[in-house]
Amino acid sequence: MPIFLPPTTPPAIQQVVVSAAAVDARTQSTTTAIVIGRDELLRQGDASLIEVLKRQPGITLDAGPGKEAAVRMRGMGSGHVAILLDGLPAPGGFSLESLSPELVERIEIRRAATAETSSQAMAGTINVIMRRAGPVKGGGAHEIKAGSAWTHGHAAPQLLAQHSGRSGALAYTFAATLKRTVNPIAALTTEQGSDPRLLRRTLWTDHQVEDVLELAPRLSWQPTAVDSLSSQSYVRRRHIDNLKRETETTELGRPTAFPHAQQRFETRPLHAYADLSWTRKLEAGARLSAKLSGFSMRREADFSYHGMDLRDRLLESHFVDSGPVEREWTFNGSWRRPLRGSHALAAGWEVGRKRRSEYRRERHTDPGGSLLFTSDEDYRAAVARSAFFIQDEWDIDEAWSAYAGLRREDLRTTGAGNAAAAVDVDAGAWSPVFQALYKPRREDGDTGPRDGFRFALGRSYKAPNIVQLMPRRYTVDNNNSATNPDQQGNPALRPELALGIDLAWERSMGKGDMLGISVFHKRIRDITLLRFSESRGVWTAMPENGGGATVRGIEFEGKLTRGPLAARINLARNWSRLDSVPGPDNRIEGQPAYSGNLGLDYAAAGRLDLGGSYSHRGALARRVSAVMFSDDGSRRQLDLYAVWKIDARARLRLSVAGLAQGDYRESLLYEGTNRLGRATVFRMRPTWRLVWEQSL
Repeated sequence: MPIFLPPTTPPAIQQVVVSAAAVDARTQSTTTAIVIGRDELLRQGDASLIEVLKRQPGITLDAGPGKEAAVRMRGMGSGHVAILLDGLPAPGGFSLESLSPELVERIEIRRAATAETSSQAMAGTINVIMRRAGPVKGGGAHEIKAGSAWTHGHAAPQLLAQHSGRSGALAYTFAATLKRTVNPIAALTTEQGSDPRLLRRTLWTDHQVEDVLELAPRLSWQPTAVDSLSSQSYVRRRHIDNLKRETETTELGRPTAFPHAQQRFETRPLHAYADLSWTRKLEAGARLSAKLSGFSMRREADFSYHGMDLRDRLLESHFVDSGPVEREWTFNGSWRRPLRGSHALAAGWEVGRKRRSEYRRERHTDPGGSLLFTSDEDYRAAVARSAFFIQDEWDIDEAWSAYAGLRREDLRTTGAGNAAAAVDVDAGAWSPVFQALYKPRREDGDTGPRDGFRFALGRSYKAPNIVQLMPRRYTVDNNNSATNPDQQGNPALRPELALGIDLAWERSMGKGDMLGISVFHKRIRDITLLRFSESRGVWTAMPENGGGATVRGIEFEGKLTRGPLAARINLARNWSRLDSVPGPDNRIEGQPAYSGNLGLDYAAAGRLDLGGSYSHRGALARRVSAVMFSDDGSRRQLDLYAVWKIDARARLRLSVAGLAQGDYRESLLYEGTNRLGRATVFRMRPTWRLVWEQSL
């Protein structure tokens, strides 16, 4: 039968212990899910949810320095992973990197899609369940976490305060977050060419500062024994200020148009989200629920680029003002009912609409301020989404249980602008899913290890997003080339379709101990690749459908607890092949051949908890096309933490993320009519955090 884990709101900071609840729920559920509970979310004092996810089986991060981190499952990212917020597709602008673990109740990671959730989950699903208001003993509770992070001598203070309470049938929680993130980047880019001969080095720094203020109220009201209402919302205001400087040295060949440059990017985005959920208990154990949610985003950005010669004399200035606005609403619901004691039938719907508009005004001036170039572009786009599903989960007998579901999703994207052709694209798919769990029968009184064998077969898809479809061009300010092209959307882009099969063996051994091995194989049609082209000396990269692809892999996971010690390990090996790209290394973008994590925690009855984890991701070697090859280096990271429990309500936490990192390298090589390579080496630095945690 389905396993539902209701969220709770503890009144005080609890001692971190290893709990078997998540493992038990995973063992019993036919649709397998890795559940990350509150203990694990808070154990290492991570600043964001993305840091928790990087330690999970089969998950890696596409997180080059200076870029917003994107989650990959089985090496697949770029929209192949469905990110859900309380079971619904996350709204635009939602970022796992900016979400604090303190605001999350649990995370559910599903390798195989289900009919109830989005079928845009070719690699898997990550469902973030936010904490909701709940009963609070003593009439109220306060939690405060205050401290700072340090990266290369730059302080980044943070403050999180949360209050929970109850008034009759109404429970409420209010959370406020104020924090700064500082990311100083130092890198060296080397360009080499054969015809004409070229050797050019550019030393550059980028000082990135982000300030965030977020208010997140949550309400829960149960006016009757059969009806309940809940709401959660957030308002997030950010200020991002990036200052980049470039100094170029040319040893062979010609310098770029602007050997020295300085650029600044500043924006103040505002995100707001609110939802209202209603649930009614019906006769015979049935339940009807519905949710209405809305999201709004507004961002105005200013960008300036000042190109100079080798003597720092100003040659040209570029100014860009842009402002995307996005609004979205979603209405979904479901009906559930147990049938004949062994079936759990569910059906539901989801409808929504997203609107996005954006302007971009650009002008170039000479040192005297005279206008050299100007443009004024805008576009408007809309996405209409609808879906319905039906599913049944049933216990066939003591050993067998099965799940069958069918989902239909439809998306229509329309758009037009003054500098781009109109867009009208329909994308959608039928997604049948079947899963089965076999647990060999146990003898009476048998309390030994319990085995489970899993099988999943399903169809999933990935629809192109607005930016990929709108045929507007994003130009680079200096040194356009095959390895540094402009970017442009493609209105002819079609959705990707995949058929996947998963097999797994799991052994639970009580007290949270477990072992698991899973294998998968996926066949993808119309996979999206980047096509690099040159016209009149200008290079452009544009997404296009590149035929078929095959993805397969194997994952291992283990957890073991002995007294105060808890150890965990996971390893993954992935393969892929693109039909339209010649080998070797014709892999999908960003897929590491192997990755793994090793962790150890010590939680004694005393006042000190210690632990850490080591993560390793293999190199990313990939042939982008017959003439383009990318090669990003391997990454390793050691994270450590120590918690001093002063008393039952106060703690002092010291942690460090990113120890034992070497320099990180990204490279791109073009081997067409000539040979041109670009390689960037980033200097990696650890981040230290000291945080005081107090409950009142």
